Amino acid sequence: MKHLKLLLALAAIAALGSTAAAFAGPAHTSAAQTVVNTKHTSLGTILVNGSGQTLYLDAGDKPPHFACTGGCLQAWPPLLANGALKAKGSAKASLLKTVKGANGKTWVTYNGHPLYTFASDSSSNPTSGEGVNGFFVVSAAGQKITHAPNTSTTTTTTTSSTGGGHYY
Repeated sequence: MKHLKLLLALAAIAALGSTAAAFAGPAHTSAAQTVVNTKHTSLGTILVNGSGQTLYLDAGDKPPHFACTGGCLQAWPPLLANGALKAKGSAKASLLKTVKGANGKTWVTYNGHPLYTFASDSSSNPTSGEGVNGFFVVSAAGQKITHAPNTSTTTTTTTSSTGGGHYY
């Protein structure tokens, strides 16, 4: 009789466990990912990050040697890889890769170019970095778009023995 009670108790516990699991539904695991998307602008179809910010390339970059280092990275934050890389819109997944950046973190590249955002971009001027200090918006084909805005900008690039790069 004791064995029967024990068996019934174990069966009841097992039934409760499976019922609770059924109500809980499937486990939701959200894998981190970095999205590169496209957006149609007056400059053509350009790359943007998952938040819609314009992505730029630095014409001076020749990975693993980066033109933008030190203080430059505050004005031009690189797109950091966070989990899987995902292409949306006209962006091509085959052109997305990563490289170890100047700050030691993993940066996203597109067609071999590290990607950056521009701290001064705004919703009213989302491509304000176009042509500034050698930075250009990136086409869906992975090429720089060189239609500089109709404003003139004076830039200075300085190098030093402590790492070189763009300085602001």
